[in-house]
Amino acid sequence: MQDVDGRKVPDVRFGMALMRQRKRAGKTQGALASHIKCTTGHISHVENGRRALSEASVAEVDAFLDAGGRLIRTYGDLYEPDSVDWLGQLHEHQASAEVIREYHNSVFPGVIQVSSYARAVFSSGSPWLGEEGIKERVAVRLERSKVVLRANGPQYHVVLDDIVLHRPVGPPSTMKEQIDEVIKKAESGRIMLQMHGWGQYPNPGLDGPYSVLMSVGAPDLVYVESIYGGQSTDDPVSVRQFGVLFSRLQANARSPGDSLTLLKEWSERYGKAQAA
Repeated sequence: MQDVDGRKVPDVRFGMALMRQRKRAGKTQGALASHIKCTTGHISHVENGRRALSEASVAEVDAFLDAGGRLIRTYGDLYEPDSVDWLGQLHEHQASAEVIREYHNSVFPGVIQVSSYARAVFSSGSPWLGEEGIKERVAVRLERSKVVLRANGPQYHVVLDDIVLHRPVGPPSTMKEQIDEVIKKAESGRIMLQMHGWGQYPNPGLDGPYSVLMSVGAPDLVYVESIYGGQSTDDPVSVRQFGVLFSRLQANARSPGDSLTLLKEWSERYGKAQAA
């Protein structure tokens, strides 16, 4: 990972997480320092990303700040990449982001999926999960969506390829329900959505879905994902490159108004198919 003005990226990210949790818990730097027997200056340096918190202190700090394991998971994600729960990590960064710019070329993204659509996606892509496993995954996805799309949550801008409309993942009732929910969210202003035309080329999104997450006080991130796994990077060059790709997708896509018109046409089409 790249450094941030001389600081290591994992140190910066953990420091930000620690500071947010400490303030949420109503504790001072001095109180935390006294609890783990170090100086207030050391805590300040950790929160500023200029020093790393020792691994031995993480669990004690998590308990003192009533973090419920959040700081332990964050520490593991940042300093032990081989054990990363990539979907959980993605959710944490989405929830704390200021802006999310996302592109999908096969399905509606998890953040805006309804229950029936999410079930169809998991059933198709991970049939080995079984009924209970799929039910659990759907419930987690819906809860995470509520956090990301909360009233004071990040700005969410998504560009979708027309294929998400043309290729159903479930029966007409599922597709109509999904499309209607997206229309509702877009009309409310909670999300900004643009549809990238079926015949529009060049298409800068052929390599697959990705997200660009921008946060205050931490490096921007790119997540490249699939149903099986994901990979993230905060390398400034990569983030800039994916930002350029998203800008090109946005420029080539329909306007938000025209995209809503298209979605309503497809909702009507699936509605007729459902009634047939």
